[in-house]
Order: sequence, then structure tokens, then C-alpha cells
Amino acid sequence: MGARGEASHPVTPRLGAIDRTNERRSERASERTSERRSDGASERASERARRDEEDRPIVAPATMRGVCAATLPTNPTVARCGGRGRNAAVIVGGRRVTPASVARARASATEGTAAVSANEATWEDGFVGRCVTTTGSSSSSSGAEIMDDARKSAELVALKRARAPTTRAEAYRFTDFGGLTSATLARAKEEGAARGVAEKVRLDGCAARVVIADGGVEVTDDQGAKSAGVVVAKCSEIGTCEETGAQSAGARGNVFSGLNAACASDVVIVRVPAGVKLVEPIHIVHASSGGKDGAVAVSAPRVTVVLERGAEASIVEDFLGEAEAEYWQNGVCEITIGQEASLTHAMIQNHGRAATHTRTTLVTQEEGSKYEVDEVSVGGKMARHDLNVKQLGPRTETVLACFNLAGANQTLDLHSTLQLDHEEGKSDQIHKCIVSAASGRGVFDGNVQVNRLAQRTDAQQLSRNLLLVPKATVNVKPNLQIIADDVKCTHGCTVSDLEEEELFYIRSRGLSTELARSLLVSGFGVEVISRLPGKDLRDRVNSIVRASLERDRVQFEWTGDN
Repeated sequence: MGARGEASHPVTPRLGAIDRTNERRSERASERTSERRSDGASERASERARRDEEDRPIVAPATMRGVCAATLPTNPTVARCGGRGRNAAVIVGGRRVTPASVARARASATEGTAAVSANEATWEDGFVGRCVTTTGSSSSSSGAEIMDDARKSAELVALKRARAPTTRAEAYRFTDFGGLTSATLARAKEEGAARGVAEKVRLDGCAARVVIADGGVEVTDDQGAKSAGVVVAKCSEIGTCEETGAQSAGARGNVFSGLNAACASDVVIVRVPAGVKLVEPIHIVHASSGGKDGAVAVSAPRVTVVLERGAEASIVEDFLGEAEAEYWQNGVCEITIGQEASLTHAMIQNHGRAATHTRTTLVTQEEGSKYEVDEVSVGGKMARHDLNVKQLGPRTETVLACFNLAGANQTLDLHSTLQLDHEEGKSDQIHKCIVSAASGRGVFDGNVQVNRLAQRTDAQQLSRNLLLVPKATVNVKPNLQIIADDVKCTHGCTVSDLEEEELFYIRSRGLSTELARSLLVSGFGVEVISRLPGKDLRDRVNSIVRASLERDRVQFEWTGDN
């Protein structure tokens, strides 16, 4: 009993302390309640005064002026303005806004109203940073503003977060740019070597001739264009074109178009006025020279083409460079086609086999317009063309034709996207590829999107691929996405060698096996080559294809023009 009494004795004073504590808490709570009741009238008066203050015009502190304007809403709900210096603050929607926080928000969202300095930016990817800081337009002496500050800022902001293309990314799964991303880069010097290369390519009877040699632009022989009222000029002379950067600065751009915006020193501008029908083609030559001391010379040619309502024009682009020199030609072409306008676009890519070629072509078509592109790609160690076409109105027609010839140690890649969003649109895409060596590779990723409102659309897509030797590789991904329910759409893909039955049929006419193979190879590419404008151009392309096949010991005999 004594033991139990000793154990329970200390409990009594502890309970008493708890009771006294609870009493004090209750007293304080009663006091606070009475205070709130007594001050209710004064609080309601303060609330009315606060609402009256909100209705007054807001004048920010001096340090906030010019900073808040880009951040505050048009009719903000502002409770207080006060403080000085860095402590100056405005309460917006319950959030305290200071000059420092406003500056950070603007820098992360739009980089302010001025363009971002490429040399002062921090880059998440080493290759992107090296490319911009060593070859960017800020290091050029041209001084040309290729696009307005807002668009260039958007391009550079996207580049800060961009990553170098690797095979881990689905878009570059079969196109390995590892050799480029690890190379030493240097800005092309705009010397005479590239201009000498450009002189080897001529197109008779053209309305204007434009030479882009290592990024430097020269316009000559433009009497035909001037007489028709067509503008063919460089932006360093006539000023910035509002269409430049309108497409590449948005979601349709990519890391290469962003690098072009940072590195381009000038822009070729072609503008065809409304109703003008230009019969002769405009010839644009992209020429590059190699780097020195083991560096890869980088050039960034850029072209902006605008066809106003009812205009018609034809453009021929040649891409070439020094024979076996190492260089990287990274081009962008933005095309805007107005209502009822029509553009025929031919591209001949014939770089040396040590070169890297990347090209982004962005096209928008208004109602009733037509765009046709005929492309022949033969050169380059690594050649990638990103072609993106968007139809912006009904009764729009798009024709895409491409012929790629990949030889030894070459990778030729076409990634195309065609978006149809309106009624009665038409599209016809034909892709053909020959791989003539075991180390060659052809890549095609064609995406045609027929969205819900594109009713009564007629979309056709076909990819045919010819492998002339064992172990030759082609990676083909035709993709036709249809959401509309009233359409006529087909697509297909074939990969094969020369058919024995076809060889036997030709040999039965008394021809040798070598000549039979040559005729079949020639007939494979004639569907695209024959679309090129002018017999002289077709003959020149035939000789280019023949030389490439002979280099890989494949016989070729042209069966096109007689």
C-alpha cells in the first residue's frame, strides 16, 4: 500500500497545473473574441477604404515604372503600392511583385523587349552553345538584322533549352549527327572559293540569279524580275521582311532552324506581287567552302519567299560546295503562298561526300493555292531535309516529289509533315530512294495529317525504295493520320531489289545484263527527275546521278528526254 501511495502522490499537483493552464487559455480566447467583436466596425470601415483605394488609378513607385508595364494586367486588382528601391512592391492578385521578381519573370518568359545576346546566354547543351558562340551572326561584320527582335529572342530562348540531335531522340533515330556534334566548328569566311564553285552552276533564261556563298548574298541578272515588279534582294539592303521568322520561331521550328536564326548573317527575300505571273524561274545557288586546320566551316543561308494573291512563280535551288571539303550548310527557307497563288519549287542537292547538309523548309498555303516541290538529293555525307507544309484554307493543293540516291558512307534523310485542316484539300506525295552501296542509308519519315475539318480531302502517299547491293539499308516510316470521315486517302511503301523478271524481259530483247540493270535504275528515278523545269536542268541532274552511280560502280543509262 505504501508503495502504491508513493507512486500516485506526484500525480495530484500535475493535474492541478493542467487545470490552471486550461483556465489561462480560455481567458485569452475570451479576450480575443471580445476584441474581435469590439473591432468589427473598424475592420468593416477599413475594408471599405481598401476597396475605394483599389478603384483609384495606380501609380507604381519610380523603380517599378517601365518594369510593371509588361507584367501587370490591363485592369489589375492592386491593393498596395509602397516601399523604395529593391523593396518597392505592388500586390497583384494577392501576390507581392517587386522589381527583381518582375525582371526574373520577364527574362524567363519572353526575355524582355530586347533581343537576347547569343554570346551572353547560358546553354544547356554544349554543341548548341559552341555553335552559336563560335559561328553566330554577332561575330559577323554584315550587321544585318535578319528578323525582328521578338522573333529572334524566341528562337534564342528555345535554343537555350535545346539539345543536340542524337539517335536517342525518335526524330533522329536513324540519322546520326555524332560526327558533327563532336567536330570543331568555325564560321565560314565568305571568301572567293565558294563563289568559284557557284560559277560552275548556271541556269539559262532565269528571271534572277542569287548566289549565297558561305552565307554572303549576291543578287545578279535580275532584269527579268525587276521588269515584272518582283522583288529579289537581300535584307541588308531593303530591311527586315515581316515574314522572316514567322514560321520558324514557333512550334514548327527545330534545333537546326534555331541555329540558323542565331548564325545567319543575311536573308534572301523574294516577293511576288499580287496577280504577277513570273514565267522565268528564279535561280538560287547555295555554295560552301571547307574549313581550315581541321575545322568544319559553318554557313547558314536563309531564304524568305512570299507570293501574294494570284501570283505565280518558279524557284530553282542548287546546293553544292568544294569537292571533298568538310563543311556544314544549315539552311532555312520560309514560304508564304497567298490565295489562288502557285509556286513550283525545285531543289538539287549535290554536296561533296564529306559535307553535312541540313535544310528546314516551312510552307503555309492560303485558300486555293498550290505548292509543288521536286527534289533530287545526291550529295553529302549526312543530308537531312525537314519539310513542313500547312494548308490554311480550303481547295488547297500540295505536291511533294523526292528522289534520293545514297552511295557509300552516305545517309540521306527526308522528314516531311503535311497538315490538312480544311475542306477539299489535295495532296500527292511520291518518295523514291536508291541505295547503291552497302554502307549507304536512306531514311524517310512522311507524316500526313488529315484533321477533323478536312472533309472531302484527297491525300495520296507512296514510298518506293530500291536496294542495289546486299546490306544496303533503308528506314521508311510512311504515316497517314486520318480523323475526318469523308476522305479519299491511300498510302503505300515498297522496298526491293531489281526484279529478276524485269531483268529477264529486257535481256530477252538482246541487251546485256549491265545495260538491263542500267535501264531499270534509270526508270526508277525518271518519275521525279522528269518533273524538273527545262531540258537543260534535267540533263544536268541526269549527269549528276550518273556520276554518283558510277562512283559506286553502278551502271546508269538515262531513259528520259530523247
